[in-house]
Amino acid sequence: MSGDAAPPPTPPAVGRWWVDALWLLALAAWSAGWCLSAAAELGITYDEVFYLDAGLSSWRGWQPEEGKTIGWAHEYSATNGVMPLPPDVVTIPVYVLERQGGEKFEGEAKYARLRWARAMTLGWFWLLVVSAWRLGRHAAGPWGGRIASGLIAADPNFLAHAALATTDVAVSAALLAFARAVYAGRAGGWWKRVTLPGLWYGVAVLCKLSALLYGGFILVVLEVCHRFATGGLSRPAGAGLGRWARSAALATLRSVLAAAAVIAVGAAVAFAYCGVPDAGERPFTKVAAAVPPTELLKPQFDKWAAESGRVPHAVSAFAFQWWHNSRGRPTFLNGTYYPEGYLWYFPELLLMKVPVPIFVLALLALPRPRALANPFALAALVLLAVLLKANLQTGVRLALPVIALGYVGLATALARGYPRCAPWLGAPAVAALAAASLWVWPHALGYLNQPSGGPKAAPYRVTDSNVDWGQGLPDLAAWHAANGRPPTVVWYFGTDTRYFKRHPDDHGRPFQRFPLEALPIKSGDDLRRAVGPQVLAVGYTVVALHPDEPAAKAVALEYLRTRRPLARTATFVLYDFRDEKNGPPPE
Repeated sequence: MSGDAAPPPTPPAVGRWWVDALWLLALAAWSAGWCLSAAAELGITYDEVFYLDAGLSSWRGWQPEEGKTIGWAHEYSATNGVMPLPPDVVTIPVYVLERQGGEKFEGEAKYARLRWARAMTLGWFWLLVVSAWRLGRHAAGPWGGRIASGLIAADPNFLAHAALATTDVAVSAALLAFARAVYAGRAGGWWKRVTLPGLWYGVAVLCKLSALLYGGFILVVLEVCHRFATGGLSRPAGAGLGRWARSAALATLRSVLAAAAVIAVGAAVAFAYCGVPDAGERPFTKVAAAVPPTELLKPQFDKWAAESGRVPHAVSAFAFQWWHNSRGRPTFLNGTYYPEGYLWYFPELLLMKVPVPIFVLALLALPRPRALANPFALAALVLLAVLLKANLQTGVRLALPVIALGYVGLATALARGYPRCAPWLGAPAVAALAAASLWVWPHALGYLNQPSGGPKAAPYRVTDSNVDWGQGLPDLAAWHAANGRPPTVVWYFGTDTRYFKRHPDDHGRPFQRFPLEALPIKSGDDLRRAVGPQVLAVGYTVVALHPDEPAAKAVALEYLRTRRPLARTATFVLYDFRDEKNGPPPE
């Protein structure tokens, strides 16, 4: 924890503000171009439909009904375990379009305006980039900020999620802004030390409940590092044991009280924004009803639902997530399905998802241990350790706050450890990350680094939001049009209805949904009869997750392994059942 004991960075030269301004403008233009163009190419991910519904439900609370306006309507998001701020933000333009047109958007009319919602995520991404710049600059001078912001802005994992109307970039941005407020305000008065960090903590919690834990650990690590760096926990020369113990105890007490005040301010912000139910309403019963009878927490939730009254919406969201994360959930990694999760999921996933230039920079930073042991690198390591106990293992998106903080720590180490060479180390790395992002555009969700096999290896090594989050229908439709528009049925993990026929004679849409799990398939013959003389497109997530449930799925996957695929897209593998040239006949 001696990283903060390094000499303070040299202030930037007077008049050099324009360099940072041009740097940030370039990063903003680059990220806008990448994200907006990619968003136009991608279909709807599985989660985005819910976020659109939740955000519009919140905004519609301001429309007068029966002569009154109820204000924020956050029950729908809270009772499904989602904090409301990111859905509220991304649906601002969609709601404005609703009010201008005088009609509510439902179904596909709502999906058609998804591009407006996705564009709003750029605001969160720019906050993330600027917060990284400010934090790196504060800790290690101009190039600390430039390298930190550049690594985040060019990274394909961040860009992939910045092109979507989801919550993961939002919580990463809020947590980094929170870290900056804590770091900059450590020796300040009440506003800098408590109020401003508390407000950012509340914003982070309103983005995602995981910020409760992440933000708490960031606060503790930065505070402990500050106390060691300023000598608050050190024994002065010649001081007796009793005097040192009293001094350390007082410093610890001040830190604990300040941290408690920050958390209290943040909790107040989150509770106030989420709101409470109207008189007579008991939305917590919906949370209890969502818990399956097989879950251990089911009896306790039913009891609370029967005994509780107007539970604040923030409590409902927390209770839902407590249940959802209370036990191991299925995951898939490196070709293996883990029904109850895998302890080393996130470390192994990061080895595949983090670009190679980052590992090169980390190796270069190792010979400078004092610079590398800075508070942000330590905080990132602590958060990574916390992720080992995460029961929800659905993608690198859950680790984006860890990566962002780690990039700031790495930039700080380079700028402190190599003050003259930092530009020659950081700038090429940013350019290399940008090249990797162009390489995988627009399918950066499926990015794997070169030692892990690249994007082509992703279907065999990862799943869910790491490669196939239901966003691949436009890509499949392009293949369909380029190959003579064969009759095609789709078995996939997703919620986009715009590409599926509404009735058998609907010739304006290319695909039919294939509900395999509901079919009585007990053999390969049954599967062939069910598909008929058509092409079967199977999403990668369908293949990887729950491979044995139900029994019909296990039979179908076993049979498909005997057939040679016709083609592959970024998220689908296709099988030709029109004849036998692409696979052996069933036994």
